[in-house]
Amino acid sequence: MTTHQTFCRYCHAYCPMLAEVEDGKVLSVKPDTSNAMYGGYTCIKGRQLVEQMYQPARLTNCLKKGEDGEFTPITSNVAFDEIAEKVKALVAEHGPRSIATYNGTVAFQNSAQLVYSRAFHNALQSPSYYTSVTIDQPAKVFVGSRIGYWTGGSHSFHDADVVLIIGNNPLVSHYAPPGGVPSVSPADQLRRAQKRGLKLIVVDPRKTELAKRADLHLQVRPGEDATLLSGMLKVILSEGLQDHDFCEQNVAGLASLQAEVSGFDLADVAMRTGVEAALIVEAARLFASGPKGTAITGTGPEMGAHPNLTQHLVASLNIVCGRFYRAGDRLPNPGMLSPPSPKVAQVADVSVAWGQGERCRVRPDLGELVTPGRLGPAREMPTAQLADEILTPGEGQVRALFVIAGNPIMAWPDQEKALAAMKDLELLVCIDPYISATAELADYVLAPKLTLEREDVTLLSDAWYEKPYSQYSRAVIESEHDVIEEWELYWAIADRLNLEINIGRSVIPNQPKPEKFDLLKAITKGSRVDLDWLRDNPGGHIFEEVVSEVQPAPEGAVSKLKLYPDGVEQEFAELRAEPGLNADFPHLLIGFRSKYVLNSFGHNLPALKKKSGTTNPAHLHPADLAALGIEEDDEVQIASSHGQISAIVKADAKIKPGVIAMHHCWGLSPDKQGSVRENGANTNLLVSSETDTQRYTGMTRSSSIPVRIKKKA
Repeated sequence: MTTHQTFCRYCHAYCPMLAEVEDGKVLSVKPDTSNAMYGGYTCIKGRQLVEQMYQPARLTNCLKKGEDGEFTPITSNVAFDEIAEKVKALVAEHGPRSIATYNGTVAFQNSAQLVYSRAFHNALQSPSYYTSVTIDQPAKVFVGSRIGYWTGGSHSFHDADVVLIIGNNPLVSHYAPPGGVPSVSPADQLRRAQKRGLKLIVVDPRKTELAKRADLHLQVRPGEDATLLSGMLKVILSEGLQDHDFCEQNVAGLASLQAEVSGFDLADVAMRTGVEAALIVEAARLFASGPKGTAITGTGPEMGAHPNLTQHLVASLNIVCGRFYRAGDRLPNPGMLSPPSPKVAQVADVSVAWGQGERCRVRPDLGELVTPGRLGPAREMPTAQLADEILTPGEGQVRALFVIAGNPIMAWPDQEKALAAMKDLELLVCIDPYISATAELADYVLAPKLTLEREDVTLLSDAWYEKPYSQYSRAVIESEHDVIEEWELYWAIADRLNLEINIGRSVIPNQPKPEKFDLLKAITKGSRVDLDWLRDNPGGHIFEEVVSEVQPAPEGAVSKLKLYPDGVEQEFAELRAEPGLNADFPHLLIGFRSKYVLNSFGHNLPALKKKSGTTNPAHLHPADLAALGIEEDDEVQIASSHGQISAIVKADAKIKPGVIAMHHCWGLSPDKQGSVRENGANTNLLVSSETDTQRYTGMTRSSSIPVRIKKKA
């Protein structure tokens, strides 16, 4: 038996593990307690990697759907030949834009997939590139570009005095943007930080695992985060608690922003948010006291009402309180897998991240999201509009879709339309280890290598670590099956269509077929850590010797962070005009994370299914159940202005009265019949992709949904 140091790739946390192998088979995985960064932390999902590999439901060969609608095995090479021919014909008939990619959440865990597939789309000249980012958090990118960036970096959790976390529960999700509780052993990180004196403020409609440990929990009414933050900013600015020197030197539009928030009467804010005015004042003063700290959002408020303004106000809190590293400060983590670059105490103006370049055919007011990256701008289109791009005839209509480690029928807003779109395609290719709801409709289902069968580097999380850290994992075992890596589909088509693939400044030859390691070297070219060394030295490494100090701004630097850019005035007007609770739909439905599954991924693993259950219950406060005459375990009907679902009720005193909480991406395809007790329900049936979409980003409101609930007859 041999033991291999590796790391989990179930989610973004990348927890180090030891895999025990005998005769080419993985016997077990367990925490790598020798890892100085993680200290032996893993979660229950990651501990199912062996079960995931060897369970009977896993696909171990590629499948093709015949004319009878049944799948039959096909070799990957034959599948590549046939798919490439279909792509060639579709491009000839409909143009390059007809070929689209959707990368689901799990696609981000393969360190070569996103970069290589984007390079393929660039070579094909198809802008039809989509990911899950535009479903749940495009405001982070858009608002950051609209305001500008402080190139010296934002304060980190590890040395923060106060942290404000809005709609994020990293103790369960194992994801927090930089500055929030790190995904690395989050409970221990929080405990140590609070022991040294960190003050934690949590804004969430649920008394989450994180909120239970907060110094202040503001149990806000869903969709009113922007109202609450406006009230907090009013307190800070009216009491003169801002960082005056930083604002004077580096901020524009402060007077206009202050004029806007001054109109938010705290009594009105308290009424709208359901948070006492005194608590709002206390939270504002505590956050402003710092001196170091940060405010962040999670997907909760970003999927709800007014996400662009909410994110703008979070950024404004950080800006007016000067929550940035200054000249002479040492950055905790400059990033090990990117080239060294100077960190300077100045503002960088960038192009606004949305609306540049290509436009949506069906919504010309919307365009590409452009994210700065180590290899240049990364572009993608708004996923909420992709179903209409498929269903709407005309030049550039999407006719082929590659679904990579995702499940659009479960994940996209407006589930009925998503189903219709999948059925309308001329070519649907899914890379999935199981026959998911979307894969059932595919023309080809390609079986992927799983975590322990492939090599990877901690590329995605590189900038999120609280210390300079990185790990490379070789493949623990070589698969005996005809399975592929996700990026290999794009290589195969590029090879057969003679497309030139460029990653950064490197041309990636199609022949001989590139090695994964060579792709990763091109992606990380010039990085602080040598990838050969990292591959040859197993286990995670903290590079304490790497020092990056913020440099003074050059003389004459004039750019400023913009607190009142174009669009903000209109967003405030829309917030003020919010009609409030609807008598016809008096409850608000929100989504929340499960510690046992990642969206639709993991439902079929026995240990996780046992823990998570099957019903996806609708959590309501006991007082709401009593008022409605509903008892726990009753089946109810939940209706929005767009659709309705059935659900099983669960009493939950941690939920704010007036709120219903359910998980995202559960249930069955709309054309399937099944018991809600055995399958749960999909909340995307309640959501329209045409109404209540965000200006600039096109994101659909998929949380804080106005609904009504009644006991099912």
